[in-house]
Amino acid sequence: MSEKKVLSASRMKTLESCSWKYWCTYHLHLPRSKNSGSVRGTVCHLVLELLLGKRHRKYIKKILKAGTIKVVPAIPRLVDKNLKKLGFLEEENSIMCDEMIVVALNCDFLGSKGAKIDKPEEQFLLESESPEYKIMGFIDKPIQYPKEDRVVIVDYKTSKVKFVQPEIEYNIQALAYILAAKQIWPKLKKTSVEFQFLRFPEQPTIEIKTTKEQLKGFEHYLEHLYKIINSYSEKDAHSNFASDQPFPQKGEGFKGPLNCGFAKYKGALKKNGDLMWHCEHKFAYDYYAVRDENNKIIKSAMTAEELEGLEGELVKLHYEGCPAHTQASNTEDDGFGF
Repeated sequence: MSEKKVLSASRMKTLESCSWKYWCTYHLHLPRSKNSGSVRGTVCHLVLELLLGKRHRKYIKKILKAGTIKVVPAIPRLVDKNLKKLGFLEEENSIMCDEMIVVALNCDFLGSKGAKIDKPEEQFLLESESPEYKIMGFIDKPIQYPKEDRVVIVDYKTSKVKFVQPEIEYNIQALAYILAAKQIWPKLKKTSVEFQFLRFPEQPTIEIKTTKEQLKGFEHYLEHLYKIINSYSEKDAHSNFASDQPFPQKGEGFKGPLNCGFAKYKGALKKNGDLMWHCEHKFAYDYYAVRDENNKIIKSAMTAEELEGLEGELVKLHYEGCPAHTQASNTEDDGFGF
């Protein structure tokens, strides 16, 4: 009997957005494409985590006074080193990382009077038998206020848009964090989540609180999703394509067919010459994977070089594209030559 899959906020969000994307990500284990936004987020998280270390906190006031990380040369070097490692070393990305890190430090970074931060990142795994579910995740920064009987969970966001109202009223990530906080810090009865949108220096923070009734309902929802992901089949993968969902109404955010993108083929350009964005699983492509002795994919990537050093069988595979979309017939565009 195979080990049961565990829920996470990202897994749940993917499942809700598109059944096929969920299948590609968590069952086919297709390689995930990087983009400048996600890479900037990774780099900012790394720097902010390091600045929470006691030996590095001395730099915070210095950076805030100067309004830039450049005042501590080791930090921009670290930023550029990681941007280069991830393939996105460009001046624009370096500048944006600098600006976002400063915004985070301006958001009462170490908490107010009486604050306690034990460690920069908190991992959690919640297991419940009734209702039955398992969910895991990472908390960017938990700030405890023992004398006030509360804990504030901070989560950094580097996206170019903030939450719309429905995402504030019912936020899976916030609910999971608060559920976890009650297990990790049972003596701290008051819990809230602060999402800090680092590209919005004027008003970066959105605070979310919940009620006991909301958490109870959320646990039953977790049980429902837990059953789904542990019996998921290719038939289920065809049940809720993003392209079949209605376009979002004003204020509903990025959902439905917007998740597919409007490109008709891979490499399609906008009128201004920029590359059109599309879901990474929309069109066909070749990729590489390392499989173990049971034929299970250990890791996949777009190039064989990215998998060097891993134990297992290296194989070249082909993904046929999303069945909800007609594939381009131009083999030059797809780059396969057959």
